[in-house]
Amino acid sequence: MRDQVIGIDVGGTKIAGALVDGATGEISPAGVWQQPTFVDTGPGDPLESICQVIEAVLSRNGVGAGGIGGIGVCIPAPVHPETGFVYNPPNLRGWRDVPLKALLEARFPMVVTIDNDANAAALAETRWGAAKGYGRSVVYVTVSTGIGTGFVVNNALLRGKNGAAGEGGHVAIEPLGERRCGCGNLGCIEALASGTAMTAWAIGRIRREGIATSLVALAEGDLERITMTLVGQAAREGDAFAREIIATQGKFLGIWLGGMVSLFDPEIIVIGGGCANLGKPLFEAIGETMVTRTINPFAREIPIVQAAFGTHSGVIGAAGLVPGRG
Repeated sequence: MRDQVIGIDVGGTKIAGALVDGATGEISPAGVWQQPTFVDTGPGDPLESICQVIEAVLSRNGVGAGGIGGIGVCIPAPVHPETGFVYNPPNLRGWRDVPLKALLEARFPMVVTIDNDANAAALAETRWGAAKGYGRSVVYVTVSTGIGTGFVVNNALLRGKNGAAGEGGHVAIEPLGERRCGCGNLGCIEALASGTAMTAWAIGRIRREGIATSLVALAEGDLERITMTLVGQAAREGDAFAREIIATQGKFLGIWLGGMVSLFDPEIIVIGGGCANLGKPLFEAIGETMVTRTINPFAREIPIVQAAFGTHSGVIGAAGLVPGRG
């Protein structure tokens, strides 16, 4: 069982965990356990939730803490991978300079490794998933509630001096605009092209312009219920406005990724998160724009592919953080 590790994915709304084979990335038959994060009262309640998920994973798999190889935790925030300090996550209230590694190791007698969630997913996709065999230069992007990135260079995560590198979602492409990101900056790609940003943009257009769209009916008349999943459904059913939403999101992402291509000259770009399920229309819009926004003459040769692990990328990636695995 020492080859088995626990992967914990801490999100803004839920915490998920599972026992994972540290060599193959396969989740145990007991599956993934999850429960709410409870973010409104500072770090205490989410910390307790993390501990409860770890305990549930151990119990569901019939193993003790001493029988596994370690715990990997990924979290949507800048993290120092050596000290395990969580700095300032924009979507976890009160989590500033939290010594998460030390707190968890005080509760569980094993090594705990902490990293950014997109870094963890990038590692999983490179080691076992859609970017397997492309480890020289991988750009991983997750587009969902927010936008996160992870960069793999020579089969290792790009971390920077303080472990805070790779926060590509907070690169501003519209710095003089009015859309403020959760990080406090203006014009971040996350504030423009995340699922949250795109649905807010769509709802505003519908209200201001009275746009006729099947999204209203799909949301049962409540515009606040519009999601990118509904946008994808409406687009597949021929709704012109839904297709415009996807094209606009793809244009924003393509502009931004053009810059990432100029910086990293990647072998492959992997896109995960809920918005990746929009599929071909989004990927085509990204690619068409990206090649016009980079100096890289090889941009058209770069494959843009959907992540392999979907909703479990964080759990699998977190497991891959444990030293000596994979």
